[in-house]
Amino acid sequence: MSWDEITEPRRRDELIAAAVARAYGAKAAAERQETPAPESPSGEIWSTDDGAATVWAIPGEGEVVLADVHTAEQDPDAVWTLLEDLAVVAGWTGIWHFSSFSGDAFMAALAESADARRVATKMRVEVAEVPAPSGIRLHAMDDADYAAFRDASDEEYAQERFDSGADPTIEAARRTTAEQMLELLPDGLQTSGNRFWTVRDGDDRRVGILWLHLRENLGFIYDIAMDEDRRGQGLGTQTLRAAAAETARAGLGVLALNVFGSNPGARRLYEREGYRVTESLWSVPIPRR
Repeated sequence: MSWDEITEPRRRDELIAAAVARAYGAKAAAERQETPAPESPSGEIWSTDDGAATVWAIPGEGEVVLADVHTAEQDPDAVWTLLEDLAVVAGWTGIWHFSSFSGDAFMAALAESADARRVATKMRVEVAEVPAPSGIRLHAMDDADYAAFRDASDEEYAQERFDSGADPTIEAARRTTAEQMLELLPDGLQTSGNRFWTVRDGDDRRVGILWLHLRENLGFIYDIAMDEDRRGQGLGTQTLRAAAAETARAGLGVLALNVFGSNPGARRLYEREGYRVTESLWSVPIPRR
């Protein structure tokens, strides 16, 4: 069995359309809402000579995103052998990245078979099911609060990216962080749709921070953190509930977040609060042959 890249335009478009439908269909089912698919998806389509397996891949610098793996073979060990053969033919090196959506047993089995590294987990909750917060209040950040928040948060985010395997070096993680923050917050504290708070306890003492982005269809927590000396006191749980209350106040029904794979404790907290996993992101080194 050998691999060929499909470059004939009509056949390529046909196979990519099928791959997009599978990938975004799984995403929509996991998130329980329609997810717009790209109109002109990028990447490469590879197929075995017998047509039994196709892969939609998006190569980048030092990484390859496996956007869709479709095969009649259901043994995950055998599929990894096929993918290793493909990497040789395609000349891929570095790291594979891929997702397993909730309900997609095949991709989850691939992750388990390869002992894949969990990069991040996407989770969400229906805000109507979240209890009201107590014992804390949200105080809008001023310019000084925001500057201090960014100094600490950007470095922490870069470190988490590096620790989770999202970036190969801390320097690369810092570059990625700077690029993402510029894209997310072009106007800093005044960027539309974003809310920044310091979290205060019943004695009006600062205990942490919260960054919430209000989108068209959901609220999204970009950052939530308790000050080190106030952790383990239930304040993170109450801040999560405050974020849900703010999301509901904005007329939105769902609150979502991502948690890095290097932070399983946070994932357990979110699960206790009723968040459900919609997508897990994985990384696997591409073997050198």
